[in-house]
Order: sequence, then structure tokens, then C-alpha cells
Amino acid sequence: MSPDPTAKQGCPGGQAIALAGDRLSDLPDDLLHKIMSFLPAPQLVQTSVLSRRWRDLWRSTPCISIDQRDFRITACSGHHEREKKWRKLENFTTNFLLFHNNVASLDKFRIYTDSTHANALLLRDMDRWLRRGIKYCPQVLEILISCSRPPILFPHMGASSIRLKRLHLQGLYLEDLELRSCNTGFQEFKSGTLKRLVIDCSDNFTGDLVVITVPHVAYLRLGISPGCNSNGILIHELASLVKASIHLLCLGQTFSLKHQRCLLGNLCNVPNLELSGFQTMAILVQESVEYPVFANLQTLSLEQCFLDKCDLNNKLDALGSFVQNAPWLEKLTLQCCMFEVESEKEGQLVRKNIILQRQDQNTFRCLKLKFIEVVYKEDHDHQLLELLWGIGRRLPDASIKLTNFLMD
Repeated sequence: MSPDPTAKQGCPGGQAIALAGDRLSDLPDDLLHKIMSFLPAPQLVQTSVLSRRWRDLWRSTPCISIDQRDFRITACSGHHEREKKWRKLENFTTNFLLFHNNVASLDKFRIYTDSTHANALLLRDMDRWLRRGIKYCPQVLEILISCSRPPILFPHMGASSIRLKRLHLQGLYLEDLELRSCNTGFQEFKSGTLKRLVIDCSDNFTGDLVVITVPHVAYLRLGISPGCNSNGILIHELASLVKASIHLLCLGQTFSLKHQRCLLGNLCNVPNLELSGFQTMAILVQESVEYPVFANLQTLSLEQCFLDKCDLNNKLDALGSFVQNAPWLEKLTLQCCMFEVESEKEGQLVRKNIILQRQDQNTFRCLKLKFIEVVYKEDHDHQLLELLWGIGRRLPDASIKLTNFLMD
């Protein structure tokens, strides 16, 4: 219970000053934590000796900042002195994280260290602290490691990333980055260590060109939401790319033909390609328009492509021109392409017969292509038969397998 302010008049001078000076302790925890967030970690723990009220406050602080400079570890320190101070830092940090309230999530977790002379012990300590900090589900995560050789591998965050709003990494080896259903305004993704990059259903309405530079990525997946990335996406340096999966969730309606063609051009060296939502004119190879040869493409999967208003013959010609431009293509999969799936409605006219044209059909050659799989949900108005006939006429060297999407 707070002392009665009127009682201070009768107290000796020293006691009155002490009581008045402890007004800080009467502040709520949230405000005290805000004040404590500006303190270096060692001073933060030292507040526990101020009074009983302060004894455990540091354990629930929402901001943790571990900085080796607070332990006077500098590049000028001698080897013996540096190791001694590092042991002190290791002991402090390990206990700090051990006794911190692990129930509460953090607003911020930050580590700074200069590991110019890194050894196995130092790398082990850093890895342990990093994993411990990530478990607190911080909103802001800053890991700044200067001159780390070898670089430290960034661990998998899993569900700990659910609250993450800001990520700042320096000196870590990040191999896998996955952003799903995030509201991002990024203009650039650049990494020399990433091997897997997934950006799926992440909103970006800035209107800026997004540049992706990931020379060592083996797997790339982009899920572009309707209305997002209106100024396009440019992908650089994909020498290591093995598989790319690009999904236009707007079915090409808000992602222009120009940007669709640009994306395809960036992916011309990938061996395995999955496309969804691309339109006919983006895939059509025309002599008047510069279009790269897909020299390494071996498998191509198209899902919900060619769903625009173009004529079926034009759609099949676009498909044939693209396949002919991929001389090493071995397998082609078409899933729910060419026709929008719609069930027959009562009173709707259905063609009683169709004419399958034999003449005036373009033929496209792809000597390696021996297998085409057509995956469908249902056949409406004999469209499936017309599609199979058109594919067989244009790509006569390949066998065609028909698979019902709804059947096991």
C-alpha cells in the first residue's frame, strides 16, 4: 500500500526524501517496462536491487537487447581478455534468457555481436541464444552479427513467426524463407544464401516494381494476389533454380500480359515449371515479339491457364508454340485449362453434335515430348472431346492420358 503523502511531514528529512524518491515504483508495470527498454541488459538486471517492487520486473520486460559492447568486448581487446569477457557475456546471457518469463511474448529481441574471431564455442552460444529468443515470438527480431566466419545458420521459426512484423538479419546464413498471407511492402528480395523462397498470397499494393535476386535458390514459389504487384516482378540470377511455381490468383486479370511475359522470360532456364492463371497471349510465341527459348525445360504443368475469351484454336496454337519453344520438354500436364468449369444448368442449350476439324490445323514439333496428361473435373457440352482432338492434331507425337480430378 502506498504511504499517505500527509505522513511525510512528520518523517525525518532522509526518510521523506526516500519516500518521495520512490514514486517511480508507483508507476504501472507497462510504463516501467517502457522505461526499462532503453537500458542495456546488464543495467536492466541491476534494477532488481532498487526495491522489492523492482525485484522481478526485469524478468517480464518485453524488450531484450544483448550487446557485446555492454561487456567492453572490442576488436582491440587481446585474445585472452576477449575470451574472459566473452565467458562473462555467455554466463550473463544464458541466465538472463533462462530466468526471463517465457510465458510472455516479446515486442523485440535483439542481439549484436562482433564475431570476427569466431570459434566453435562462440557459434554454439549464438545459435542457442537465437533459438531461445525466437521461442518468445517477438514482433521485432534483430540479429546483427558482424564479420561472422563461418556464417551462422538461421533456424526454422515455425509458429514463432506468427507475431513477426520486422526482421533484420546480418551475418546469418538463411536458407529457407517463407512468407504466406503477409502484408508486405517489400521492393526487393536479395540473398546470396537462400535455397528456397516462397512468397504466397502476400499483399503488396505499393505499385512498385519488385526485384528478386536469389542466385542460389533451387525452389521458388510466387502466389500473386489479385490487385497486387501491379508494376510487375523482375527475377534476376536464377542459375541454381530447379523448380519454379508461379500462381496468378487473379487468373491474369489484374496482372498484365506484359508482366506475365516478363515473368516467363525470367524463368526460361528452369527445368521444372508450374504455371497457374496465365492467359493465352502471354504464352503465345510470336515471331514479332522477342521470346526466349526454354532450353532446359523438362516438365511443364499448367493449371487454370487459357481461361480468357480467346477461341479454343487460338489457345491450342499458343500452347503448341510454347511447347515447340521448349525442345527438351518431356512431360506436359494440363489441369482445368482452356474452359472454365461450369455445370450444366436446367434449360441451357447443349450441343447435340460437334464437328472435329481435320484441315487447317497447325502442327507443332517437340521431339522429346512423349506424354501429355489432361486433368479435368467434368465435361460440359463435349468440350473435353474437342480439347483432346485439338491437342492430338497439334502435338501428334505424344500420348495423351485423361484423368478425372474428382476421382481417386
